[in-house]
Amino acid sequence: MRKSTGVRRLGIKVMTGVLAAGLVAGLGVPDAARAQFSGAVRVTTGTPAGPTPPTARAAGFQALRVLPLGDSITKGTGSPSRGSYRMALAQRLLRGGMEINYVGSERNGDGADTEHEGHGGWSIDELSAKLDGWLAQAQPDVVLVHAGTNNITRGDGPYVTARMLSAMIDQIRAARPAAYIFVAQIVSSRVPREVAQDRVYNRLIPGLMAAKNDPLITVVDQSSVAGIDLHDLRHPNDFGYAKMAWNWYRAMAPVFHTFGATGANPYAMRTTYRCLAAKVVENGEVHHRTECRTWTLRTVPAEIDGMHRRIRTWQTLRTVKRAYRIRVGGRTQTRTRLVGKWTGPGNLLNL
Repeated sequence: MRKSTGVRRLGIKVMTGVLAAGLVAGLGVPDAARAQFSGAVRVTTGTPAGPTPPTARAAGFQALRVLPLGDSITKGTGSPSRGSYRMALAQRLLRGGMEINYVGSERNGDGADTEHEGHGGWSIDELSAKLDGWLAQAQPDVVLVHAGTNNITRGDGPYVTARMLSAMIDQIRAARPAAYIFVAQIVSSRVPREVAQDRVYNRLIPGLMAAKNDPLITVVDQSSVAGIDLHDLRHPNDFGYAKMAWNWYRAMAPVFHTFGATGANPYAMRTTYRCLAAKVVENGEVHHRTECRTWTLRTVPAEIDGMHRRIRTWQTLRTVKRAYRIRVGGRTQTRTRLVGKWTGPGNLLNL
């Protein structure tokens, strides 16, 4: 497989000082930083291309052209800004020493660089039908693929969906022989039937990609984005998208030899701000609303299979009414007061 070198391919700025020295040396990601990656396991098929000589980088810098490809998750549904993982990923890459330029026919999110090919509700086969035209227009150097959620939702099953994904990756490779392709194991749905099928689908992806023996394909596990990382049944909230950006970055860093402090690891956070959709019945009427709250990872007692254990779980502190009894004038009265109570997310299927 042909490998491309030079500034246009790597899109890494020449900098002065320690950062520049690290980029020129191709130091990659320090082991200490790798150890922080608790979100997923990165699977790389083959050996990534080596660092480009500094003289090539300086000759005529162009930002790396990156095509985010997928469905409503790539578009950013579930985020108020519709920025998806894209804005946070671009910021991390820039802090690590690499500037990118998003390409695509769609625009969503805050900022000037918001292009993508995220199409809400589209399945892999629907994306594939338009893909050749998008690739010809965008001419991407990198393609980020997160696709298959809608195939699972409509009942295609994990094996059919995996075959479609494999064919789509071949389609990208035929059109862009030297492009780096990052293929996601998808975000986990909350719907029980889909959760089981997502797991099978995600387990199939590394083997299918490895069989292609393509050193420019990397599998990125996004399946740890789940539960209260989702705004609704299938779409991440902004914190979930921050996790996705982290996972993409950790996979891209050793390929493009970026390094350094790029921001906090969301998986290491113990207090976060998350927005969750919920269905509320008031006076017999059903209302759908989004509740945004601070969540804290706490250690609490729990009984599991008859055993008393202590587990770590996400909880939020709510203000609730608590009744108490008091004697007034020789008579007992019941009154209420407001108190703080730690609670979990409740029924995440109640949408």
